[in-house]
Amino acid sequence: MPASHNGGYDKSYSMRQPPMFFPLGGGTLSGVSKPGEIVWSRVVLMDGRLDVDLGRASAVELPEEETRRRLDATNPQWPIMHAVLHGVTRDQFMARHRANHLNVAYAPDAATADKALRAKAALFAELGVEVHLCGDVAPQS
Repeated sequence: MPASHNGGYDKSYSMRQPPMFFPLGGGTLSGVSKPGEIVWSRVVLMDGRLDVDLGRASAVELPEEETRRRLDATNPQWPIMHAVLHGVTRDQFMARHRANHLNVAYAPDAATADKALRAKAALFAELGVEVHLCGDVAPQS
């Protein structure tokens, strides 16, 4: 993840990845993602064609103790984002989980993020990718 998602290099770190992820060694730029409005997407190959799930979310700040609890319950070497998905429950999101990573792009505000989601969906559709809008998507104004 880019250091800008954490608020800069001074808020980022790298830890040795467990051998199950990186058998020959290595690390990942990690940190806690900063709060803000985001567009999320994940692209996957389905039945011989590319599909993309797209949605909106807000990255939020949680107390340090809760962040530590979540990191310790998963893999503390990986970056973490506390995201509130718009119109998608955790279980709905995971039921369509067909890729093990999520791509996110920050926007300066909710209206810009909504426009960016529509632009990204149009681009993927134009490229021939099957687009699935997930959750609440603001109508074009």
